[in-house]
Amino acid sequence: MDFELTEGQLAVREVAADTLGRHADPQRLAEIEAGTERFDRRLWRELAEAGVLGLGVPEEFGGAGLGFAETALALIEQGRRVCLVPLWETAVLGTLVLARYGTDKQRADWLPRVADGSAVITAALENPGAARPWLPPLTADGSGTAWSVSGQVLSVPYGHVADAVVVPARVGSGAVALFLVASDQTGVRRQSFERTDRGRSADLTFDSAPAQLLGAAPAEDGKDDALDWLLQRAWVGLAAIQLGVSQESVRQTATYLSQREQFGVPLATFQAAAHQAANCHIDTQAMEVTFWNALWRLETGRPAAAAAHVAKWWSADTGDRVARVVQHLHGGIGSDVTYPIHRYMLWSSQLANTLGSAGWHLEQIGAQIAGGTA
Repeated sequence: MDFELTEGQLAVREVAADTLGRHADPQRLAEIEAGTERFDRRLWRELAEAGVLGLGVPEEFGGAGLGFAETALALIEQGRRVCLVPLWETAVLGTLVLARYGTDKQRADWLPRVADGSAVITAALENPGAARPWLPPLTADGSGTAWSVSGQVLSVPYGHVADAVVVPARVGSGAVALFLVASDQTGVRRQSFERTDRGRSADLTFDSAPAQLLGAAPAEDGKDDALDWLLQRAWVGLAAIQLGVSQESVRQTATYLSQREQFGVPLATFQAAAHQAANCHIDTQAMEVTFWNALWRLETGRPAAAAAHVAKWWSADTGDRVARVVQHLHGGIGSDVTYPIHRYMLWSSQLANTLGSAGWHLEQIGAQIAGGTA
């Protein structure tokens, strides 16, 4: 496997870093966190103008026609800057699914709007305590092009501002299918709440809400189904964000330890501090390797179910541990909510418990090893 970035990917990373970086100063972040939407719409427009929102959108719909790898590079940069925009939600949960499973009309209706920044798409994937891995709580009724969905889904990221939501639902046969539901229609109710990372999510209730089937037909017996396809990319996308969060928090900590003095010498010269920081660096490198392995498998069409769980487990378990050590190494100033480092702790806590905790993913890895599928 070759994890070296191409010239095009390096350019994507540079553009994403520059665009996000211009909106990541602590004062700007605090302003967005104090707002009602928790959505930096000015940054969103600039991401669209820079082509970041259209990275995974096919060229015929106004995008760059690139792969998941390029989108993941932008997600890493978002993690570094902890900017509140629905990039993972729209670029992964929305764009990738529509590009693969959407009809010609669905793609023509939505993908140009994603690329130009006029549409936000998310997905309702959280289902705590589900048995199947992610047996949806929603049911769908209908056939052909006439479908409706009913039920309640919890903690839909950016569901309060999304123009459309991708929802998995059970059809009459017991199979699971993905549907696209426009948010501004009869039968959709939203209740927004604040998350740990100061972003917002929403609980959504669907009462026979009109829905569009994504894909030709629901998958039977869980074989090659769209939900599993989406979940693997959702987990790896979360790992990308956490990688950026952890890398940047370790970098900021190294800078702090080298500049902050105690007894007339930098804190970095104390072995207790240096060893903890070194362990964080090693943990982050392991996180990076597992992330790239999962991404490489997805991009090359190799079996990636186990690798996606491993990447998400590393990001959740190690990301949370790194965040706590980083916070500790900053001492009292780390508890000051006006000091930037606290955001990395909040983001790590949120990411660690999004779409499955570290323990849940470890359980899935164990089951795959036991079943001989890992």
